[in-house]
Amino acid sequence: MAKAETSPAHEARKPTDADRFVGQRLRQGRREMGLTQEGLAMLLGVTFQQIQKYEAGHSRMSAGRLLEIAVALGKPIGWFYEPFEIAESVEGGRGREVQTYDLKRDARRLVEEIGDLESLQAAVHILNALAHRPR
Repeated sequence: MAKAETSPAHEARKPTDADRFVGQRLRQGRREMGLTQEGLAMLLGVTFQQIQKYEAGHSRMSAGRLLEIAVALGKPIGWFYEPFEIAESVEGGRGREVQTYDLKRDARRLVEEIGDLESLQAAVHILNALAHRPR
C-alpha cells in the first residue's frame, strides 16, 4: 500500500532546526539549575517524557509553554534563541515569494487609489511596458 501524502498543515507542525536549537538550550538551562527531567516536569505539570521530547527537538513548544519553562529556569525568553543563526537560503526561496506577493498586493492597492483617468492610463502604460519587457 502506498504511503499517504502528508498535508501542508501537518508539515508545518513538524519540528524545525529552531525547535531543536531551543530544545538544546532547554537541556542546558535545566542542567545549569541542577534539575532532572523529572524535576522540571513536576514544576511544569507535564511528564518527564514530554521534557525529553522538547529537549530532543521531537516536540514543538508553544509560546506559553516556553514562557513557563523560562520562568521555571529563571531565564529570559531571548536566552533560548541565543546565538541561533538564521541561515539565508541560496535562492531566497520563500522570502522572495512573500516579497513578490506583498509587492503585487501593494501595486493593486495603489492602482485602486488612482483617481484621475490620465494618471490611471499612465500607470497602466508603465505596468504594461514592464510586463512585456525582455528578461
